[in-house]
Amino acid sequence: MKKGSLLSILTVLVMLSTLLVGCAQAAATEAAATAAPATEAVATEAPAATTVAAAEPVELEMWSFIQQHLDYFVEMSAIWNEQHPDKPVKIVPVFYDWASLHDKLYAAQMAGEGVPDIADVEMGKWPMFMNGEVQFLDLNPYIEPYAKDLVTPILDMVSKDGKLYAAPSHVGATVMYYNTELLDAAGVDYKTIKTWDDFEAAMKAYKEATGKYMFYCETYGAYQFNILMSELGATLIDEKGMPTLNGPEALKSVELINKWVDEDLLAFIPTGNADTPEGKAAVWNGDIAAVAYPLWYMNRFTDEAPDLAGKIAIAPLPVFDENSYKSVGLGGTGTTVDKNSPNADLAAQFVVWAKLSPEGSAGLWKVLGFDPVNKLVANDTSITTDPNNKFLKYFATNPFEVLASVSDKMFTQKTMQNSGIINDYLSATTWNRIFVDKEDPQTVLDETQAELLAQSK
Repeated sequence: MKKGSLLSILTVLVMLSTLLVGCAQAAATEAAATAAPATEAVATEAPAATTVAAAEPVELEMWSFIQQHLDYFVEMSAIWNEQHPDKPVKIVPVFYDWASLHDKLYAAQMAGEGVPDIADVEMGKWPMFMNGEVQFLDLNPYIEPYAKDLVTPILDMVSKDGKLYAAPSHVGATVMYYNTELLDAAGVDYKTIKTWDDFEAAMKAYKEATGKYMFYCETYGAYQFNILMSELGATLIDEKGMPTLNGPEALKSVELINKWVDEDLLAFIPTGNADTPEGKAAVWNGDIAAVAYPLWYMNRFTDEAPDLAGKIAIAPLPVFDENSYKSVGLGGTGTTVDKNSPNADLAAQFVVWAKLSPEGSAGLWKVLGFDPVNKLVANDTSITTDPNNKFLKYFATNPFEVLASVSDKMFTQKTMQNSGIINDYLSATTWNRIFVDKEDPQTVLDETQAELLAQSK
């Protein structure tokens, strides 16, 4: 890697007010001159200046499928270098689209060459990198200074056999986003929605008042299914990574969505997903008035729908009853370090600091709107009530208040070796068979379970 050099000389020059600017002789400090008796001669030489020579910056190549992540790490590297002149870094950002990044990273690891020092891995692709000998560095030793303040279930998502293989970006708590302008016009008050029964009543009232749909049916992805399953305390996979898709919780979750489809209370959102360009356009255009997504979806609003500022309220998800879990962490990106990189130690120090330290976690919130993994940030009112923060200014409610209201009953879905297979199959086959083709839900779930057991390993 190329290395540049920086010479930083810190010089202390404190001049007496009686000396001329052009005086070539260094003066004693002003404090010492003032304290000296009037009859004493003033010292004419200052102590030798203290100098700290900065080390040469080390280039760290970083891959990501999110440009804002790359920009963030470049920005944080400048702060790191100011604080750590003895071990500066230079981030070399490389952008790939989502599919290409994961394919290229996996191929590079298999070939044993061309692996970047740092790489983002999205949770949907995480399991493919956990098979066999993991090529990421264990970050456990590096989080020790912050460990007691971190949200541990999120760390579990990127861990295997007690080793932490990535620094997560956020908690990813799932919430409901309501378009208050649309709801108010329809006479619907989102603040009265506490349960899914309340939500169903609101959908009916909205449809009667407007002729439009308040909510949507997802056919590509598994977020809605995940939400309902999680509130019931059920996972999509067991402790061995095998699918568990035809139990009573799965059936109850699917039947609720299917009931709303049958009663024509749900729109089929374009592409079947609210986080594609077409799906987001439906949200921005007001084709639907409520979206259930993690808190990281906030930056979609601020970056892509500025005209909706002040009109979107963030609220807790509806629940089945008082025994339900209130939220679940979904999606997310873990930042990994190549264990074979000659600069693995420095890369790990920087990555963990940039994402999990109080400063780093606060930076992720301020720049990207990620609900912080470091709990000290969520408890800092100078951050959570900052009137100048773009996310706090945009939304009609404070996301930190919503996060605090659900944090006592957050569910964690496992991400293991078969998670990708399960999500792909549900998207390609199961949801369309049930919600579109109107096949019997229990039959489809039984056949889905059998097929995925056959595919799983």
